[in-house]
Amino acid sequence: MRQRTIPLLLVFSLAAAACGEAITDSDTSGPEPARSTPSETDTGAEAEVARGWLEGNDLDWTTSADERAAGEDAVEFASEPADVGDDDGVAVADLGTVGDAASAPELSSEIGPIEPPVAAAPLRAGSIDDAQDVASFLSYRSSITDAGIVVRPLDLRDSTVFTVTGNNGLPVLDAVVEFWESTADRTAGSPVVTLRTTADGSVRFSPVAMAPDLGALDPADIDVVVRVGDLATDVEYVRGEPLVAVTVDAPGGVDGSVPLDVLFVLDATGSMGDEIARLRENMSTMAREIAALPSAPDVRFGMTVYRDEGDLFVTRTFDLTGDLDAFLDALAEVEADGGGDYPEALDEALADALEKPSWRRDGAVELMFVIADAPPQVTRQVRQPYTASAIAAAEAGVKIFPVAASGTDDQAEYVMRELAFVTGGRFVFLSYGAGGSTATGDRTDISADDYDELPLDRLVVRLVEDELAALAGGVAPQSTSTTVPVTTTTYEQ
Repeated sequence: MRQRTIPLLLVFSLAAAACGEAITDSDTSGPEPARSTPSETDTGAEAEVARGWLEGNDLDWTTSADERAAGEDAVEFASEPADVGDDDGVAVADLGTVGDAASAPELSSEIGPIEPPVAAAPLRAGSIDDAQDVASFLSYRSSITDAGIVVRPLDLRDSTVFTVTGNNGLPVLDAVVEFWESTADRTAGSPVVTLRTTADGSVRFSPVAMAPDLGALDPADIDVVVRVGDLATDVEYVRGEPLVAVTVDAPGGVDGSVPLDVLFVLDATGSMGDEIARLRENMSTMAREIAALPSAPDVRFGMTVYRDEGDLFVTRTFDLTGDLDAFLDALAEVEADGGGDYPEALDEALADALEKPSWRRDGAVELMFVIADAPPQVTRQVRQPYTASAIAAAEAGVKIFPVAASGTDDQAEYVMRELAFVTGGRFVFLSYGAGGSTATGDRTDISADDYDELPLDRLVVRLVEDELAALAGGVAPQSTSTTVPVTTTTYEQ
């Protein structure tokens, strides 16, 4: 069984990096809220109702599927030690009968000085945004497929980043960017593709991947409409143009505390050891840093943990909640086990992470951190492959930040970078000092000159901070040298 000791360490660091003083206690009583209804935080309104583990709150984490099938709830140990023999010439101490103190070997009372444990070095990481150099990203992708590495098809050629900025110069969160066939009746029909802008006011449109029929059309036959409330802005689409900036006659940014939903997707296979204790030591520092941010976000946390088919479970989801203690208690329950082969059930996990939690949707910044060191089962037929989940996340305005742990290979890196590129996130990876060693595949094109190495907790704080600061004017939206004509009209509901 492939062993992993990093992913739980990462999820504690990331949880701390997204938390702040706006987190409130939850009332666990009351009816279960509908998924589409935003939860109310404790700001004079009724306290949020926490749903907890959606599969039930009395979960087994360690009994294997085979043990459950056989009705074995625990592993039984013999009352006497097994006879290991000395066939290999290995001397075995006579420990006597278990429980027989008189027969146990005498231990020396002279114990030398105990050396203090060596403190583990802080995890460090880097990140890249492949949208900053799409040509190099596409070249990297070709090198992976040319090497015969099996992946799910997702054609990202001719991708375009659209940025939507308000008349006050701030990015517009949750603007709806629609892509229509020019002959369609907008009053009766539906757009072929609908994307929602993230905190930096951007979406990434890949015509062939997101709508093969639309991608086959001449660009002149594709209409792009940006909607902010009742305001509609028509934008000229230039296929393959890397960046198109749109300014709408409506304000951008967010007034007051920014609603922030953070969901962790965690590979829970393998052995995690004692890494949790190491992580808790970093929690208070990271929490203080986020609490000091001027935006003071209204944060909720949730998680989807996954293993693989044949394990005790495939996925489990803890719903988004503003109760940090409830989330950390749930995280403390998670135990690593299973995952016999290298690939795991990442396809299933991403689908559940998008569908099961009570995302707030409109007006909220929604981030997903995918913490893994293995690819999905790319040859397995699944209900919704990770490629479809990436597109679904872009349609919902959920930004994905994959975090590659040690052991990540070429196939896993390829998948993670796709998830980040389609949804507007950054690919995060552990790094190991000046030598440029990173948690990436052997064929990676990432060099030490491509990123700044930071402690993982500081990097996560910066990523969250940048998302929120953009809405307050702390980070300017991307600009483009291309002049794009726009026409503003009033949209009739």
